[in-house]
Amino acid sequence: MESPHKIVVLGVKSTVMAFDRETGARLWTTRLGGSLGDGFTTVAADATRVYAHARGEMHCLDLATGALLWKDALTGLGYGIASIAFPGGATPVAAQQAALHQADQQAATAAPP
Repeated sequence: MESPHKIVVLGVKSTVMAFDRETGARLWTTRLGGSLGDGFTTVAADATRVYAHARGEMHCLDLATGALLWKDALTGLGYGIASIAFPGGATPVAAQQAALHQADQQAATAAPP
């Protein structure tokens, strides 16, 4: 699997796609189900999963493959635009990126001139 900090995820028209951040190569594409709404797709990701809302349904995908892990029809909630959040602070990917940045800064200051 690509390292999570090397992946960017896009949600558009009831579809989720993952790309390599450096090369732009498409890693996978997953079409989401659902029957309501206009296909606006909200996405959020952590180090192993992608969470996506589209057409009145919530989906959980594997970050490495795009495989559907679970979904919920959100019965009775309609099909409006949804927000996705990770309670408890930074997502694991953000925490990992912060740790990598800190390590890079420490290495730069420790290196001889």
